[in-house]
Amino acid sequence: MRIYELIYILKPNLADEETEAAIAQFTKAIEEGGGTIDKIDRWGKRRLAYEVQHQTEGYYVLVQYSVKQDHGLSKEIERRLGVADAVIKYMTVRIDEDLQRIAKLKKKREMRAANRPPAAAAEARPKPRPAATTPGAPEAPAPGPAAPEGT
Repeated sequence: MRIYELIYILKPNLADEETEAAIAQFTKAIEEGGGTIDKIDRWGKRRLAYEVQHQTEGYYVLVQYSVKQDHGLSKEIERRLGVADAVIKYMTVRIDEDLQRIAKLKKKREMRAANRPPAAAAEARPKPRPAATTPGAPEAPAPGPAAPEGT
């Protein structure tokens, strides 16, 4: 199963009905292509980092969807986003590879933790003793009373 994250930016001057219609249109296209919508986040109007198609802000939508077998669904969705007048910008990212990489790293960490000696054994090790003084070596004199100043 492949998991994708799709973010697209709609023109900010669209009416609420037009915005919802555009979101429904792309959601329907994903479902018709054999995908399932996992999550839709409507971020709302936000300022763009730079001007795109003479727009300084846009309506952001984040969609996470999964597909059992991707027979060009992501490319078809991107094609539709590219020709839609309401869309300023879009990007699709496949995140199942990232999730697999994270799971693999987690498994390696667990294996290393299992191979480490338990903490109780580390505490049972004897602590090093301080070095013994050499016989016949002069000892430092004990501190005596301080001499009064000015005498």
